[in-house]
Amino acid sequence: MIKKCLTLAVSALLMLSSSFAQKGKTVTFTGTVKFPDTENKYPIYLGKYEGEGFKKAFKAIDSAKLDANNNFSFKVPADKPDFYQVRVYYFDRIDFWADKDNIHVNVRGIDTAKMKIKNPPYIYMENTSADNDLINDVNLINYLNYQNMIAVGQEQYKAGLSKDSLWIDYMKGGFARMDKDFDARIKYTINKYKNQPAVLYALNALSWKRDGELLMSTLDNLTKKFPWLTQAQEKKKEILENMAQTAKIANGQKAPDFSFPDVNGKNLGPKDFKGKYLIIDFWASWCGPCRAEIPHIKEVYKKYKDKGLDILSVSVDAKPADWKKAMAEEKMAWPQINAVESKQVMSSYLFSGIPYLVVVDKEGKIIEKNVRGESLDNAMKKIFGM
Repeated sequence: MIKKCLTLAVSALLMLSSSFAQKGKTVTFTGTVKFPDTENKYPIYLGKYEGEGFKKAFKAIDSAKLDANNNFSFKVPADKPDFYQVRVYYFDRIDFWADKDNIHVNVRGIDTAKMKIKNPPYIYMENTSADNDLINDVNLINYLNYQNMIAVGQEQYKAGLSKDSLWIDYMKGGFARMDKDFDARIKYTINKYKNQPAVLYALNALSWKRDGELLMSTLDNLTKKFPWLTQAQEKKKEILENMAQTAKIANGQKAPDFSFPDVNGKNLGPKDFKGKYLIIDFWASWCGPCRAEIPHIKEVYKKYKDKGLDILSVSVDAKPADWKKAMAEEKMAWPQINAVESKQVMSSYLFSGIPYLVVVDKEGKIIEKNVRGESLDNAMKKIFGM
């Protein structure tokens, strides 16, 4: 009996010792910058996103400077595994799971191109185990999808110039084909890594309306396998809240109102267009797919403006100067406003990616959401019968 008690006591001490050993645990994140900021205008930050849902915001917790060989380093807290992000000069952003990997990255650094275009590069994390392998895979899928979006937009534009009806009709389905490919790759990755905590990173690409079963089964598996993984519990709570908000913006419901200034400082919002059919176009100067969609929106406007259609373009540019420059370049002939603080309106309409177009009826009720290209044409045909 005494021997058994001693054994239990020793086991308890070993467990306690192991618990204390985890306190103060860190991993190392290192990087090499190809083109350093020689003028020291931009920082290198370590941080994480805090808050819930659309209110999440990046918060820096440490900063670093380059050594003589253009290297930087962070010690990252890993007592409780979590997602962190390193930002290099605001140009390069690297998400990672801090648990047991000492990660290294090679980044470009300062954008040396004469014409700077927001097209984030793919950054591969070295020295990774399964959780950060997953993030590498998801980032590659996202990167290739973004390049495809640009390519499809350019091809749609060229098809229109050619007046080739077969090519034009084929390219109308370009984004749908691309979305189908993206969806298949993400779901394959989720199933491959479903037993890894960082699979939460891949779940961000899913929609609960379309992929609710896969989302919930993956989250339930995570919470059962890792009871300490509060991030999975929070994700499930966020989905349930989104379900409630989705009911509020279902087709036939009133479009959430908002108001932002135009170039002259006059505030405009959906309520100012009552009595007209309205397309609300959320976009930004830096968004390639948004700008690729503008020629098509111009065609829609030309075709239906005399039949009672108006458009309200809502830029989510954080810098009004960027918005004004792009607006002048695009020469859109309908009202334009700038939502410098866009989190609330994005939360109300439940979107995080742009372009995002919403069609509203004369009474301010939602007809369709998230339409563009062919789906926007179909929405217009339902309304105007043309």
